Formats: sequence, C-alpha cells, structure tokens
Amino acid sequence: MTPTVIIIGAGPAGLAAAAALRRRRINPIILEQGEAVGTSWRHRHQDLRLNTIRWLSDLPGLPIPGRAGRWVARDDYIDYLERFTRHARLHVRCGVRARRIDPVAGGWQITTNDGHYRSRHVVVATGHDRVPKLPDWPGRAGFQRPIQHVAALRRAADLAGARVLLVGAGNSGVEIAGHLVDAGVRRLWMSVRTSPTILPRHLYGLPLHPLTLALRLLPEPIRDRLARAAAHHAFGDLRAHGLPTPRQGPYERMRTTGVTIAIDQGFVGHLTAGRLRVVADIDRLDGPEVVLRDGGRLRPDTVLAATGYDPGLADLVGHLDVLDHDGRPHRDAGKHRPATGLWFIGYRPAIEGSLRRFPVEARRIARAIGNAPQACPRP
Repeated sequence: MTPTVIIIGAGPAGLAAAAALRRRRINPIILEQGEAVGTSWRHRHQDLRLNTIRWLSDLPGLPIPGRAGRWVARDDYIDYLERFTRHARLHVRCGVRARRIDPVAGGWQITTNDGHYRSRHVVVATGHDRVPKLPDWPGRAGFQRPIQHVAALRRAADLAGARVLLVGAGNSGVEIAGHLVDAGVRRLWMSVRTSPTILPRHLYGLPLHPLTLALRLLPEPIRDRLARAAAHHAFGDLRAHGLPTPRQGPYERMRTTGVTIAIDQGFVGHLTAGRLRVVADIDRLDGPEVVLRDGGRLRPDTVLAATGYDPGLADLVGHLDVLDHDGRPHRDAGKHRPATGLWFIGYRPAIEGSLRRFPVEARRIARAIGNAPQACPRP
C-alpha cells in the first residue's frame, strides 16, 4: 500500500513529526540516509553537549532521563533518540538517501538510491546543518597546511599540541574553542569577522534557557536589551580582548541573518586569561601563512573552520520554488499547504533552542495532514 506520509530524515525533527502523526493514527515511513537514527549527531565531536537544558530538550511522550544531567552529552542524546524511536514505534528505513522530490498525480514521488517512493504528503526534515560551508579563500589551492571544517573534527584532543587557527565566532566556534584549550592545543587564534553575542548557560546557578522561553512574547528590542544586559553582567566588556559589543542585538541578528547566540562553555574564561587570542578576518592564504585583513600573518599547523552550514536542499527541492536566497525553505513553506502536501520542519533557528520547537512544528504539520484529503497517488 502506498503510504500517506513519507518523512525524509530521522533526526529529532523527523522523529517528532512521525510521533505526532502516529498519535493521529497516521503511520509514516521515515527515510534515513544513515545507518541509524540521529546520523548527524553521531558525526559530531565527542565533547558535544546540548546548550538547551535537559527537561526542555526532549520529544513528546518520553523524557530524557535525569541521569543524563542538566546538559545532555552527545552519546546520551543519541541513546535517547534510539529509545524514542522504539517507544513511539516508528518505522525507519535506514540507508535510503533521498535525491529528488517531484510532483506526481495525487502526491509526490521521491527518487532515492533505493528506487522511487510515492506518497500523498512528504515531510522534509534533513536538518538546517546538513552541509558544512568552507570558504574558498584566495590562495587556498596552494596552502601548505590542512584545512577542515569543525564538522569533521571528532575529538578536540586530536589537535593537542598544535597551533590552531579557528575561523568563526558563532556558537560552534565559541563552543569548540573552549574544548580546544581544555584539550591542550599549543596555541589558539580565533579569526573573527563579526563579534558574537555570548551568553552564559546560567546566572547565579539558574539556567538561562527557561528564561529565553519566557521572553518570547516581548518586543524584539526589549529582548535584545535584556540579552545584552545579561551578557555584560556575566562577562563585562570584552573589547580589550578583541570582542566589542555586537552592533546588532542577538534577536535582530537571528531574524535578519539566521545566526543565533553563542553559549559560553569556558570560552570567555580562556579568552580573558590569555589562553586564546582573537585576530582579524582572513584576507588570503599564502603558502604556509595566513594573511589577515589587518596585515598580520600567522603560521598555524591547521586551520579549523567554524563557518556555518547549508541545509543542502537545492538538489532535493530547489526546482520547486520553495527555497529562499539562503537555500532554506520560505517562511511560509509548509505552514498551510495541505493542498500540496509538501512540508518542512526544523529549518529555522531559535535562541530558545531548536529542539524545543520541533514538537510544536510537528503537531502543526500532523494536524494539517490529518485534516487534509487522504487520497493516495496513482501507482
């Protein structure tokens, strides 16, 4: 029988969508290109911990166990996703890579490495950080040192004793910088183009994550002022260390650029203690040297790029006119589209954390699919 719904991606967003549909007695099939659920989480570095608090990061119907601690480690979260899949009785087909989605009579056809699949509805949940972005700096072809994206780094300890140039001060850059210092790199430079807003995980022992949820209904300028005040109270003025106050507030920046805040996990302490140094943006690569915009030159042993990700949706749905100029689904794509049956979940960052939003988006999509005509496409 042709399934009513196919979900592409078995990360937390796809699992949340599948569970929401199951509660409406709709049994979707999940296509996952990896060998198990949570593939992208399995490929991240072993020091990773959630920046969102445990009890606001789980999926509906199964809490993350308390033994995982306040800030859940990567392996504990992967174990949780596996248990959630069993708990919700979700049907996942692993090793199936979706390559293209096309409209057909009565629904959609998904071209995969395992042949063609058809369904009335398709939920795309492949993640907003599917493809690492690596800048094509001038001189890169002749650069005599290794360059890798942070997505390829498995352990910070692998760079112990090395002189590392870390490029990018977003959330992943700030996070990995602290881990690199803790792992014992010989020297660490951080190349920064735009100063980030850095917030602590907690103030006076109280986690800030629940507070960000409470602030959602306030006007953006007020939220920006409160976030800046919290950052200044926690860390003071970091201009002397190369990080001036950002021109944009964190909520405005997220709305206009999609870049969210950075969460401190020891980075600021290492910065103010002189264990890492902020330097200018890269101008070009020159043999064994990196030339900075201010004329400075560095000789790192390796360049580590924390330069963001692309959702990688162009081949899959780029021909359907549903993506914006950044390659992400239009903000209205998938919101009220029961007539077309193409949905997206998990592509908009949120300062309060994406994991908290997945169940909300999943319920909305499941409700719309449940209320839509259920005619299946012709074979």
